[in-house]
Amino acid sequence: MDTIAVLAGRYPHLTFGNLRFGIECGDGWAEIIHAFLAIAEGVTAAGGGTLHLLQIKEKMGGLRIYYRMADTQQGSWMGIDEAYYLAEARSFHVCERCGRRGVLTYNGMLYATLCAEHAAELESEPVSPGPSMSIVIANTVVSYNPDTDPFMSSTMD
Repeated sequence: MDTIAVLAGRYPHLTFGNLRFGIECGDGWAEIIHAFLAIAEGVTAAGGGTLHLLQIKEKMGGLRIYYRMADTQQGSWMGIDEAYYLAEARSFHVCERCGRRGVLTYNGMLYATLCAEHAAELESEPVSPGPSMSIVIANTVVSYNPDTDPFMSSTMD
């Protein structure tokens, strides 16, 4: 994953100063993080206020992006929130280590979203059933389906 300085240069309208611990997840989720940051950058660049990134990490096998918004219109923050929920849902289908298709796994100590190869290294078994995630699209709550998400097919090739 890029360093905070590289991300700050790539997304100049976002505030990265509060990321005290850096980015605390594997490189496999880099494209998911970039997709979220690109939407947040577009919103803030268009006059949608200020987004302060507080923490980006793995928790219980999924991606968490903690942020605070200031001087943001409702329509703007709703777009950023939608992008966040989508990033979180995607993370449960992408290996945190390599970026290939993955599933939520557990090895008795640790939940992680991993491909079959990395799950075997950690002696992790798939969690069944996996998480069922809902996302918001245009103010409507829908179930997330990675098989119909163009991002998933474009990054998994």
